[in-house]
Amino acid sequence: MSIHTQLVRDLDQKKALKIISGCLNNFDEKEIIETIIAADQGGATYIDIAADAKIISLASQFTTLPLCVSSIIPKQIFKCIEKGIKIVEIGNFDAFYSQSMHFNLQDIKNISRQIKTNYPEVTICTTLPYTLSIKEQIELGKFLEYIGIDLIQTEGTINNKSVNTRTNLKLQKVNSTLLTTYNLSKLVKIPIIAASGISKSNAKSALLYGASGVGIKTAVSNQKGLSNKIKLIRSIKQSMQNTYVASKKE
Repeated sequence: MSIHTQLVRDLDQKKALKIISGCLNNFDEKEIIETIIAADQGGATYIDIAADAKIISLASQFTTLPLCVSSIIPKQIFKCIEKGIKIVEIGNFDAFYSQSMHFNLQDIKNISRQIKTNYPEVTICTTLPYTLSIKEQIELGKFLEYIGIDLIQTEGTINNKSVNTRTNLKLQKVNSTLLTTYNLSKLVKIPIIAASGISKSNAKSALLYGASGVGIKTAVSNQKGLSNKIKLIRSIKQSMQNTYVASKKE
């Protein structure tokens, strides 16, 4: 695994903070630039960007932090690696969920194995689709560890039929993420990034449930203005640092 020293340190200390600048189809340059600058100045560990050559070039102008591209399409990921990307995430399924497209257990196994085989030197994170059962996610997590995938990311289950308000939906997402994170952390040794519904108020919980880091998007994008985004990211990072320090005193 070729991995940035800061990412290694933050994963070891369970304080890796990934800021997500958008999704597969987010090419709003102004929004992306503001998020990247906020992540850079706020002390994030690394930044998640769309798997697009133009976005990679744009992001590189505003930060020296490690960049991670997210996609489920191997050819798209391969092109980004050829552009110098060292961290890839097999995931970012949102754009496909909205089109009623889902990926089964074997799909994710095959894609992960293909990318690992072709680029063993690249740091690879695979997201576990929330559409899989807990049993399937655990099976997938063990398989990913076996083939040498470096990181696992969890995402929250969304079942709109069982929730009546936006608040309940947010709670369901984060509770699902934490449950999956906890179960996986007992069964695999590779670092887990908890995502979906993670915010300043629950990032600490994710770490206590076994995550080595968190991925945050909405909590940052909801902040108005660059200074507020930077302030929030710094606050989350400090909270994660405090959690790590407290754990060492126990």
